Amino acid sequence: MKTVLALLVLTAFTQAAKFPPNFKKCNRRDPDADKCYLEAAQIGIHEATKYYSQIGLASLAPLEITELKIGAGSQGVVNVDQNFKNCKLYGIDDVKLSEFGFDFEEKALHGRGVLPEIKMLCEYELNGRILLLPIVGTGPSTIILKNINVTARFDYNEVPKNGKTYFSFISNKLTLDPEFVSFNFENLFNGDKQLGDNINKVLNENFKEVFADVQPGYEKGLGLVLQQIINNLFSKVSAEEALD
Repeated sequence: MKTVLALLVLTAFTQAAKFPPNFKKCNRRDPDADKCYLEAAQIGIHEATKYYSQIGLASLAPLEITELKIGAGSQGVVNVDQNFKNCKLYGIDDVKLSEFGFDFEEKALHGRGVLPEIKMLCEYELNGRILLLPIVGTGPSTIILKNINVTARFDYNEVPKNGKTYFSFISNKLTLDPEFVSFNFENLFNGDKQLGDNINKVLNENFKEVFADVQPGYEKGLGLVLQQIINNLFSKVSAEEALD
C-alpha cells in the first residue's frame, strides 16, 4: 500500500520562537510532568483552532490538506487508488485525550484519546473496483468517522542548534479504530445518480469491510499529517523553551 501526502502548512518562519502565553508549559523534571503534558496538550489542541505563525502551527479547525493518496487495500475489498485533493478535516480539535507524554529515554511522544467525529471533505478521483463492483468518478466527497479510539506514537531525534536542543520527528505509528464510517462520493459514473447512489449504498452497508481494507493507508496518511504539524512546532520551539 502506498500513501503520498502533502500538507499545506506554514514553513516560512525558521528562527527560534517562544510559546505564546496562552499555551501551558511543563517542566520535564517535575514529578507530575505527565499530568502537566496531558493538560498542556489538551489546551494546545484547543488553541490550535487559530493560526500561530510565530511557532509554525497551522489551524486544526479545519485542518487543510492539499493532497492525500490512499493506495488499494491489501485484502482485495478495495482495489482502487483513492486520490484526494483540497481536503478539509473537521473534528480533530474535539479529541478528548486520556494519555499524552514524552518518553525521553526512547525519544518518543505518545498519546491516546477518543475523537467523537472526523469529517473529511475532499475533491476525489477514483477508478477501480470496490467489493468487485466498478467505481469511477471525480467530484466532491464526504467521509465521516465516528467514535474513534486513537493511539499515536511519534519518534524523534535530538538536533542541537545555537546551544539549544530541537526535536526532529522521524516516524509515527497512528491507529484509528472507528465505531462507524460513512462514505458519500458525488458525481460517480459521470453523474449517473442511480449508479452513484447504489455504489454509495453498498459502501455504507459494508463500511466495516471497506474501511478495514484501507485502514492502514488512512492511518499512515493522517499520521504523516500530524507528524508534519508537530515537526513544524518543534523545529521552532526548543526543548528548553517547551519543557524546562
